[in-house]
Amino acid sequence: MKKFFFFILVLSITLTSSCKNDDSCTETTWYEDADGDGLGNPDVSESACEQPSGYVADNTDTDDTGSVSSACNTTGEESQSTNTEVEAMRQAMVNFRSSLSSTLLSQASVCLDDERFYIWHNTPANNDNRDGITYGDLTADQLIAFKEMMQLFLSADGYQKIYEITELSEGWLNNVMSSVWNPEFYSIDMFGNPETSGSWGFQLDGHHCVVNFLVHGDNVSIVPAFLGGEPAADTWNGETFDIFADEKGLAIDLYDNMTAAEITASVTNSGTRSLEVGPPDMNGDTDDYRGDYDYSEFATGLKYSDMSATSQAKAETLMKEYVYNLSTTFADEWWIDIEANMDDTYFVWVFESGVTPSTTSEFYYRIFNPYLWAEFNTEEVTGANANTIEDYNHVHSITRIPNNPTTDNEGDYGVFALMINQNGPKTLFEHYAMADHHKTSEMNFDYKVNMPHSHGHGTHSHTH
Repeated sequence: MKKFFFFILVLSITLTSSCKNDDSCTETTWYEDADGDGLGNPDVSESACEQPSGYVADNTDTDDTGSVSSACNTTGEESQSTNTEVEAMRQAMVNFRSSLSSTLLSQASVCLDDERFYIWHNTPANNDNRDGITYGDLTADQLIAFKEMMQLFLSADGYQKIYEITELSEGWLNNVMSSVWNPEFYSIDMFGNPETSGSWGFQLDGHHCVVNFLVHGDNVSIVPAFLGGEPAADTWNGETFDIFADEKGLAIDLYDNMTAAEITASVTNSGTRSLEVGPPDMNGDTDDYRGDYDYSEFATGLKYSDMSATSQAKAETLMKEYVYNLSTTFADEWWIDIEANMDDTYFVWVFESGVTPSTTSEFYYRIFNPYLWAEFNTEEVTGANANTIEDYNHVHSITRIPNNPTTDNEGDYGVFALMINQNGPKTLFEHYAMADHHKTSEMNFDYKVNMPHSHGHGTHSHTH
């Protein structure tokens, strides 16, 4: 009888305890639906018994941020192009964007008139000193899609140069110092929204490679474009590369066929070899040569109209090496403007006295046309690579279009430079305040930085 009573007591306690927990539940994972389309963001979730406001059970939305340009109200945008090549570029960008998580898309996307176009530099990259997202943030398929999109903008030779810079030369350097040089550190910024506008672009930014890919209606451009290499020629992972074989070889061919008078006119007495309108030097610096920067002081050296027919032909071939990094259709359009102003082209050499340009010598040259600026320089090698790379095997080059010409083809940064200047760019103070990665303003590098010098249009320095 006592045992039976004890059983009833235990059963009673158990039932009472169970009743007290009737208000408990099994929590469900809910996903943020920021754009209100009924689909949830798989990267932003919350566990709760009841459905939270703004959250749904679905987790299949890969684009939960809505339209970038809907919050921008940027003036000056073009309608979407009907050109089949531009449409292929646009669709490739739409597909790439849709493959990104909402977090990555948000990090990489800004308005057309954002100053992030101008915040780039050629110092070694890492995961904290660039805006946007990095190659290392992407899956293998996403990275392939991005590279395929770049190939639509570039000629085969142009894309090969970027491949050799970002993967082979950078891979070679990664073997020297992996924390400083790494192919995964190259970053991507995207401007505007190709789903809703015909004006959009993206920027590839990293050590020795910065290219601005821009679409504005039917117009396509890739300037400014900074390309470099250290080493510029070598072998990595079984692949031999020589990034600037043509930029160097064609220039040497031009020099070898110049008359004595042409050489005298084109060679400057200056012993300084450095890019005159090169990349910003440090993290957070803006491009000083955008917009209405005055190039008039560079109308010196050997003028095209004073060249022999042989030198003119070889100079044009060298100029095309820079222009036709862009895909042929749009390079052809660019070349029309260059050719129309060919008589106002100037060529300058800088090299040590008694040393003529060769594949194993250090030299500088520049080409200045109202629609083309091209500089090439062999840089000194210091730091970690001082004893393993010859100075002539470290190269910097930059391609620009001076002064934002008034044709439809625009200039550096295309129409976006005008948008930013008209609307008033954010101050650097605002940029530093908003971007955590700029809170550290100093970074030690293993190469020499030359002291600033002035050439009449402001003071600037050149590095590595």
